[in-house]
Amino acid sequence: MTGVRKLLSGFLAGEIDPMMHGRVETDHYAYGLSTCENFVPTNEGPIVKRPGFEYICDADPSAAWLSAFRFSVTQEYLIEWSEESTRFFTNGGRIETAPGVPYEVATPYAAADTQYLSTQQSYDRLYIDHGSYKPAALTRTSAITFTFAQQDFINGPFKDGNSGKGVTVTTSGVDVDASITVTASSAIFAAGHVGSLFQIEAKDYSTTKAWEAGMKSVNVGDKVRSDGKVYECEDNGGDNRTGSNPPIHTEGSEWDGMGLKDPNDKGPFGIKWRYLHDRFGQVQITAVAGDGLSCTATVKRRLPDQVMTVATWRWAHSLFSNAEGWPSIVTHWEGRQLHIKLFDLAASVVGDFGGGRVNFQAFTSSAVLAADLAFRRRMTLANPPLWAAADTKLILGTANVEAMIGPINGAQAVSGDNVSLRPQSNYGSEPVWPLQVGTETLFVQRGGRRIRAAAYDFGQDRIVPQDLTAAARQVTASGLIQLCQQRTPHALVHALRSDGQIAVHPYTRLEVKGFARIVAGGDARVLSAEVIVGADGRSDELWVLIERERADGTAREIWRQAEWRELGDDQREAFFVDCGTRFTAAGGDSVFTGFTHLAGQAVAVLAGGGVVPGITIDDDGTLTLPLGVVPAEDYTVVVGLPYTALAVTLRPNISTQRGPTQGLKQRVRKVVLRVLETLGIKVGEPAGDLEEVIERPVNAAMDAPIPLMTGDTPGTIASDMTRDGRIRFVSSDPLPAIINAAMLSLEVDDEDA
Repeated sequence: MTGVRKLLSGFLAGEIDPMMHGRVETDHYAYGLSTCENFVPTNEGPIVKRPGFEYICDADPSAAWLSAFRFSVTQEYLIEWSEESTRFFTNGGRIETAPGVPYEVATPYAAADTQYLSTQQSYDRLYIDHGSYKPAALTRTSAITFTFAQQDFINGPFKDGNSGKGVTVTTSGVDVDASITVTASSAIFAAGHVGSLFQIEAKDYSTTKAWEAGMKSVNVGDKVRSDGKVYECEDNGGDNRTGSNPPIHTEGSEWDGMGLKDPNDKGPFGIKWRYLHDRFGQVQITAVAGDGLSCTATVKRRLPDQVMTVATWRWAHSLFSNAEGWPSIVTHWEGRQLHIKLFDLAASVVGDFGGGRVNFQAFTSSAVLAADLAFRRRMTLANPPLWAAADTKLILGTANVEAMIGPINGAQAVSGDNVSLRPQSNYGSEPVWPLQVGTETLFVQRGGRRIRAAAYDFGQDRIVPQDLTAAARQVTASGLIQLCQQRTPHALVHALRSDGQIAVHPYTRLEVKGFARIVAGGDARVLSAEVIVGADGRSDELWVLIERERADGTAREIWRQAEWRELGDDQREAFFVDCGTRFTAAGGDSVFTGFTHLAGQAVAVLAGGGVVPGITIDDDGTLTLPLGVVPAEDYTVVVGLPYTALAVTLRPNISTQRGPTQGLKQRVRKVVLRVLETLGIKVGEPAGDLEEVIERPVNAAMDAPIPLMTGDTPGTIASDMTRDGRIRFVSSDPLPAIINAAMLSLEVDDEDA
């Protein structure tokens, strides 16, 4: 037998893929684990037991999804989405109209659809798109109130105009706010068009003469066209002659001359013209005839007079409606609000959105394109976008390709005639909303098993998505459905799995960085997870929507992760339970009520910093502590569902004079852990018995909790001679644990070489 030692100096690679368990030459093997559950690898190297989750309240039984409303960097809200309703949380609690009565805002969304709501925050509004519903906005009206309303799109956007000259329309009126009838030569209207806009353009101006300078005999009421617009004479100036300045105004009335005589004593010249309309008018459909040949509508933008008498084939339906479909993606980019429906991208007028209305005016009144006006583009993609991320350029993810939209001429602003789409990579995506971290966009690759971080590469002149899960594909086993980011106190990316576990990743620029898994206590399943800023306006909090079995049946609950413990924090305040509660009890008190959500369940209890084993909540929700553990002075009680933090090392790789120890029979006879403020840690073989490695110091008081330990533990363990050599670390008590390093002493069978 040969004695050898192995130092595991850090665990920042986290839980690595079993496919890499033979790659002993890699850094991932040197700093990795075969299992990392409820421990979180940190950038500095240690694994840290994740904090527990506080029980906030029961969720609506139909609750299905969580998202964030980010009013400011210090004031954020959690939104609980359920069947046609929302609830709100902030500053650690739920907004209520009375104690125990949640404040709710009605919405049209089915619970099953809320996972796919596309949202875009803009100060006090959260814009919302979904392909089955009209775009809407959730507006913060005070610190504790919100309103929900559908958005009002004006001046578009419209589909491509009709190209069949045989299909024409006429109207019964033209004036703004008038209720009119639009009659078509073919059945072009459907019931789903009710509420949508319909654009009508004059076929031509054959019935309206052009304005000219010096025109004589102009009478009040006469109409002329100029600069693509139609004007009516409001005052003929006395001599009935036009001036020298053609009318181009778009509202009100203006003179085309000074009303004076010319040098030849002719005149006076000048007519006062009132703007009437241009070539385009718009109506909002209010009802559709059963045969589809006509509709009633309200005029929103004055129609050309000609459309009452001259049938025109120049018309267009709205791009969005119940008949044509609604956009599924909303975002803000380059000062515009963008909506994407299948392969159509509609961009608003620059800066002209908000207050519940969005302007999609695409042309000037002279039918001229302008750089700051709205535009629509048909995207040349094989599959429609599943997500969009606004950066210096607009990044799109589809089922088979990632693409980027930007200006053709980078020196000019994006506009209707200065925009292009270029494919970037061919990994494909899942319909999971991306996460923008620093300068990178994280998205879930098609299949749901890989997270890719897309960043622009100057050398390749394209975005290059790197695989974050290349060494840990097993942590995404059931597929990923949601991403969220915690910036402080630790930089962590959380990826929710469809089976209710959370894959967590310490996201930094370091080369070696790995995943762990959060498994909720009490066999709870996480349905959705989101991060919002805490009440202090500085730290980020992870909130989860939970489904689990209780004494009263299957329930859904809202939990909030407790604050991450800092070195030096009071041991008595440690929060390492799930669905938990922390409160201060009066000295001598041992019976507490109000734990109906834990009724009949075995719980973990920390009382005054000491673990109280073997406690079960009574069927009526009463917690009773043994009198022998109750302090005489006031003390802190933490109670909740237990969970276990588990880490299992890889097979030790040690080089000896006779070669590596991989595959040899060996026995771990001693494990020394270097810990920070840790208690309740156990060590053993993967399938063997566990041994406590931290004992009460000889100088510690017997009537006080065992103090947290910092330093190296004593380490003899019982193990068998095998070819494994792995060790597991277990923390199942509601106590903190930080493992900096592990020093293994092994005996290797020389005869087995």
